[in-house]
Amino acid sequence: MLTIEDTCRARLQATPEGVQQFLDMRFGLSVHWGLYALIGRGEWVMHQEHIPAVEYEKLVSQFNPTRFDAQAWVELIAEVGARAFLITAKHHDGFCMYDSELTSYQVTSTPFGRDPIAELAEACHQHGIQLHFYYSLLDWHHPDYRVNWPAYVEYYQGQVRELCTKYGELGGLLFDGYWPRFDFTAETDYFRAGGKWDLAGTYDLIHTLQPKAMVVNNHHVLPLKGEDYQAWELDYPGENTVGFNTTEVGKLPLATWFNVNRGWSYFSGEQQVKPADQLVAYLTESAKREATCWLNVGPTPGGDILAEEIRELRKLGD
Repeated sequence: MLTIEDTCRARLQATPEGVQQFLDMRFGLSVHWGLYALIGRGEWVMHQEHIPAVEYEKLVSQFNPTRFDAQAWVELIAEVGARAFLITAKHHDGFCMYDSELTSYQVTSTPFGRDPIAELAEACHQHGIQLHFYYSLLDWHHPDYRVNWPAYVEYYQGQVRELCTKYGELGGLLFDGYWPRFDFTAETDYFRAGGKWDLAGTYDLIHTLQPKAMVVNNHHVLPLKGEDYQAWELDYPGENTVGFNTTEVGKLPLATWFNVNRGWSYFSGEQQVKPADQLVAYLTESAKREATCWLNVGPTPGGDILAEEIRELRKLGD
C-alpha cells in the first residue's frame, strides 16, 4: 500500500523571485562526489558490495583530493553555459562532504582537512552561479537511523540548518532516499525509515532560512506541499523508461537529471562519456517540455573532473 507523508502543515514555499531564478536557469551542472569515489564503482557501492560500516569508515583516512580546485570547477560551469551547480552534501553512505558540527564523519576529518563545499560556495557566489545541495535522508551509517528515530530526525534537520546558514544564498536543496513506492526486501530493509521524516517542518525550516531556495524531493510521486519543483531521474517529464519515475506531471516547475558518464559518481576503468550531441539533446528535449535540465559528472578521488567529461561539456558550450 502506497503511503505518502502528509506535509499539509508546511506554510511556506520559495519566493516568486526564487521560482523565476530557477526557471531562468534552464541548465545546471551537478556532481556526485564522496568517499565512494575512492572505490570507483558507484555511489551505491557500500550497499551493493555489502561493505560493513566499520570497513567503509577506513576510506576516511584515504580521502585526500589534492588536485581539487573550486575555482576551476566553477569556471568550467560558467564556460559551458550552466547557471547553477549542485553537489552532494551527504549521500546514502552518511559521509558529509562539508564541515558539520554534528558529526566527525565528514570531509574535514580526512587528510584533505578542508571544506570543499565552502570553497565551491565562494566560487559560485563570485561567478553568479546558483548553489544547490543534494542531501540524502537515507543514511546507511548513522546509528540513530535504526535505533533512535527522533534523534536521527533531529540530526538531519540540524544538518539542513547548517547547510542553510553556512554557505550564503542557496538556489535550492534536493532530497533523496525517501521513496514511498520502494519495495523493501530482506536485503534493503535497513533502508526503511523508523517513522515520519517531518518533511513539513524541514521544508519550512529551509524556506525560513533561505526564502528563495527551491526544494525538491526525489521521491518519484507528485510534489508535496512545501516542495517547489518536480524532477525526473534519467527520464523526461511524464516518462518512466527506467522503472521508478512517476508518469504524473504536477503544476510546479519541472526538471530533468541526466548523466554525462556511465553513472552518477566516478567509475574507474573504461569511461562511457556521452558525446556532446547527446548532451545537447538532453537540454533541447527538456526545454521542449519546459523543464530545467541538470547534467551530472562524477569527480575522481583526486578532485578532478575527468578530461573526457570536460571535453564533451565544452563542445556542448560551444
